[in-house]
Formats: sequence, C-alpha cells, structure tokens
Amino acid sequence: MIAIIGAGPVGCYAASLLADNFEVKVFEEHSSVGLPIQCTGIVTQEIFRFVPKKNNFVINKASDVRIFSPNNKYIKLKLKKPDLIIDRKKFDNYFYNQAKKKGVNFVFNHKFISTRGCDVLIKNLKSKKIKKFKFSHLIGADGPLSSVAKNTGLYNKRKFFIGLQAIIKRKNNNIIDFYPVKQGFAWAVPEDKNTLRIGVASKTNPKEYFNKLLKKYKGKIIVKQAGLIPVFNPWTTFSKENIFLVGDAAGFVKATTAGGLIPGLRSAEILAHSLNHNLSYEAGIYLHLFPNLWLNLKMRRVMDSFTEKDWNQLIRELNNKESKKVLQSVNRDKLFQLLLSIAANNPRMMKYGLRHVRSLF
Repeated sequence: MIAIIGAGPVGCYAASLLADNFEVKVFEEHSSVGLPIQCTGIVTQEIFRFVPKKNNFVINKASDVRIFSPNNKYIKLKLKKPDLIIDRKKFDNYFYNQAKKKGVNFVFNHKFISTRGCDVLIKNLKSKKIKKFKFSHLIGADGPLSSVAKNTGLYNKRKFFIGLQAIIKRKNNNIIDFYPVKQGFAWAVPEDKNTLRIGVASKTNPKEYFNKLLKKYKGKIIVKQAGLIPVFNPWTTFSKENIFLVGDAAGFVKATTAGGLIPGLRSAEILAHSLNHNLSYEAGIYLHLFPNLWLNLKMRRVMDSFTEKDWNQLIRELNNKESKKVLQSVNRDKLFQLLLSIAANNPRMMKYGLRHVRSLF
C-alpha cells in the first residue's frame, strides 16, 4: 500500500495518478478537504496542464496588472493570457474527487505520528488511538512544516516567507497590483468587483507591510489568513529509500512569486511516473523541475539585493512599449523565456543587470 500524508491538491493528484497500479490510502488530519485556506489563489493559465478549462473553481480572470515601485510609480500591463483567481476549496476538491473516482481510500481526522520500519503510525484524532498501517511507499504531501520530513530526517534547514492575507470588501476595477517589499512582495488581487484579497509574503517584517496595505486598501475585513511559504533550497533532500516528499513538503515553490501549486502538481506527476515505471524520482526532479526552481531562487536573491532606488529605476526602465509588449505576451511561469525576451527587446536592461549578476552565483 502507498500511504500519502496530506489531502491537499498535490497529495490527491499523486494519489489519482498512482491508483491504477497501486493500492493508495490518503491520511488527512482535518475533517475535510480544502480547509484551512492559506493561499492567494492566483495562478497563470499553465494550470490548465493539470485541470480542465471547464470547471467551477475559476471565479475571476484579470488581464490588467500594475507593478509598483517604492516611489508609487507603476508599470501597467495588459496580459495576453489573463491570470486566474481560483476558489481554493473548490480547486482542492476537484483533485479529491478525481482521486475518489480512481478508488483511492481517504481517512480523515487521522494524523501522521511516525514510521516504524515499514509501518506508519497514525493517530485517530477523535478516539485518540494510534494505529499501524503497513506501507510499500510513504509520500509526504503535508505542507511546509511536513511531519513526514521531520520524522524521517528529510527536513534539513528550511527558510520561509511569512504570508499574511486579508479578504476585504472593496469596489475595484479588476486590476491585480504587485509591490516589491524587503525580502518579499505584496499584492492586491480582485476576487470579484466588490472583493479584494490583499496580502504580503516576506521573510522580514510582514506585519509592518501588511498594516500599510490595510491602510491603502481600506475596506471591511471579511477574514484574515496566515501561513508559511517555503523558500526553495537546492540542497534539500526530498527522498530516501521508499519515502518521498512532494509539493510544499519538499519546498518545491518558486522563490520569485512564492507560487507552489504548479511546481507541486508537477512534482506529483514526476513521482507517479517514477513509481509507475520503476524510475528515479530524484533524476526526474533534477531534470524537469529543478532548473526552473533554481533560476527562480537566483532571481529572488537578485531581487532581495535591490534597494528602493534600484526598484524605482527598474520600473522606470521597463515602462516602455517594447518591454511592456514582452511582459504582456510571455507566461510568467516560463522565467527563462521571459528574461531572455526582455533582454533582447531592451538592451539597457542587460547593462543594468550587470550590477547584480554576482547574486546569481
């Protein structure tokens, strides 16, 4: 039996991809799928690699984006392919239902405790009893503070963004706003014409930036959310013997945008392909996922080295027809292509980037 810890979208996706060849059991400590919500819920259309275009979880689309500099100047873009705002509970339940259709067995209100040989110890949170289940493979899909990683020696040293978000009632023009902040970024994302998701992800002082956002975007707070977002570590260990980590549990998150859904789902695909065909999971990750995550990490280090003056200059340099045309047409998930296209269309950016190139190595 394959035991998967965590019934988020990555765990459920892995389960559905493995169910044709293995008995799969998913253990989830909460009573249902999709809660608590700890996500901005904005994705590019790259997500349609994993889900159908006809669905019930895309609740808004936004083509207009503004990227602000510290001096409150901004560059306004109209994306060729709109970003998608999703309902995370419905999104998670899509993957849960797909796994259920494949015959995956879900066990809710059960928390992973530890492993003992080829047994996994699981605590029933209602009865408080601990049961043993034999497994052939154990998959940790249990988030940034993964108990599987901690218990099996795969946790290593980790760094995190601290994410703070509020959903507020506020009329808006369906524009996505992004702000660079020290060691992170902030956002305002329209859920609909009367509702905004505003938040900050930062490694330092997120509360200070969050309070500034609340003052800027005044509105009635519906709910506040908080969570940790892993910063990708290229030296992390994400498997050993028959134990594997996927998604946030492995730290597979883009360091530039803190986006974890697409790399997480991709890691589930790589693991399922590896187990279904008796291939190396490590080789698959290093070949298909690692290069993009590594580049995002290096770009994050460059971004973290920027001063407010640098950000002001960057936004000013990008605010021209040629650069905007590139930014609007290239999927931001494809970072290599985006950077090369900007450099090709605006040679001045190459000269500017030389000041920070040391941060890439």
